[in-house]
Amino acid sequence: MKTTGVGMRPGDWPEVLADVDRQATWLRRSPDRMGLAGLMRLYDVPAVSIAVRQDGAEPWAGAYGVPFTGSADVVGPGTIFQACSISKHVAAFGALRLVDQGVLDLDEDVDAYLRSWRLPDSDGWRPTVTLRHLLAHTAGLSYNWFRGFGQDEPLPTITEVLHGQPPATSPPVRPTMVPGTAFRYSGSHYAVLQQLLEDVTGTGFADLVRSLVLDPLGLVDSSFDQDFPHRRGDVAHGHHVDGTPLRGGWRVQPELAGAGLWTTPADLTRLATELAHARTGDSALLSRELAVDATTPQVPGGYGLGTRVYDDGRFGHTGGNVGYSCWLATWPSSGTSMAVMLANDGADEVLWTLLTAAREVYDTPPVRAGAVDPVGEYRAWDGCTVTITDDAGALALQVPGQPPLPLHALPNGDWRTAALDGELTVRERGGEVVLELRQQDTVLTATRPLVRGATLEAAADVAADVAEGGA
Repeated sequence: MKTTGVGMRPGDWPEVLADVDRQATWLRRSPDRMGLAGLMRLYDVPAVSIAVRQDGAEPWAGAYGVPFTGSADVVGPGTIFQACSISKHVAAFGALRLVDQGVLDLDEDVDAYLRSWRLPDSDGWRPTVTLRHLLAHTAGLSYNWFRGFGQDEPLPTITEVLHGQPPATSPPVRPTMVPGTAFRYSGSHYAVLQQLLEDVTGTGFADLVRSLVLDPLGLVDSSFDQDFPHRRGDVAHGHHVDGTPLRGGWRVQPELAGAGLWTTPADLTRLATELAHARTGDSALLSRELAVDATTPQVPGGYGLGTRVYDDGRFGHTGGNVGYSCWLATWPSSGTSMAVMLANDGADEVLWTLLTAAREVYDTPPVRAGAVDPVGEYRAWDGCTVTITDDAGALALQVPGQPPLPLHALPNGDWRTAALDGELTVRERGGEVVLELRQQDTVLTATRPLVRGATLEAAADVAADVAEGGA
């Protein structure tokens, strides 16, 4: 498959999906390959739907499998799935539109907007929580994950959810951390957001977001209305990790803003593309200032405004409800958005396999500053050393008792171990040279003294050679 976004078009994905990496949990390349159809059988995933949208190219959408285990029907690109927590991404876009319109202020205390529920005092103390805090998961409210309800079960209102009153099954929402001090993901924040938006506008959440987001973007296959799948009919049913279908087909999610959207990958990529265009001032729906805010971590290591932001430059969201799982990602450097939706709540290997395939195509790793000459002997721990050798420009990692492991230069100044699923960095840190060898979920760290003047002046040339296929 192609390893760069250059020349890769959405319509090329069927070929890519015929041969993907099946050892992708840690987002490292491996030689173990399988087609998507085989992965679906292996992990009991009855339905997968994928869409890719790229600036200047014809969008592509494909769906594979059946709506539920044992069905004789097949799914198509218009088959709807639960978007799980990607619902937060869509709800946040709607809230930011109200900020643009002057209806809301990102940094106003939510008490100025709430009418049907108030954040309770805790031991006589009531924190100041803002809309920004809610959107960025820095409000510090109770941790809640909303499991949904069977179609024959009584449903709570969002106010009952916030109070923790039956038929709600989750605890009441209350302060548990100082707002603004840390990122902690919780559905509680978006339950408060849902109530706030309804109180401010006097409009039900599903209708409000339809008018703010779904209709303006032409998302005709999307709705927060929990009756939508019954009216629609073309629905991928939810399944557990072993492939067992959910009783009734799916759970109902009264916590709409956090987990209640029904949609397709094609609709999700329309939203993602609009947010990407807004970042460059090319959206009629959202201002550039708010789009940049939405895709910027609000605290170190945190989350934007309704948006997950990653070190490799992409942004988007992931999601998991009972019966479903999904992800949505945008790579601004290639103008590409991609969404994947699965009718299984535990097939992480399939999700991450597809994400790894996308990252191999679209990632543009940043060039890392401070590279130093990697050649030398490093101390890993008492009695253990590793050595990087250079034989006429061919670098290798030498570990005692093992044959030399060849290293291949990457454009960002790091090194890849093609024989394994590993990546190696060598950087100056704290007056010494630090080697880190990442192998799946483990990191070997070793150090040696820094020799001043040993900065790798040829790093730019190496990056250029790699980009041209010369290394």
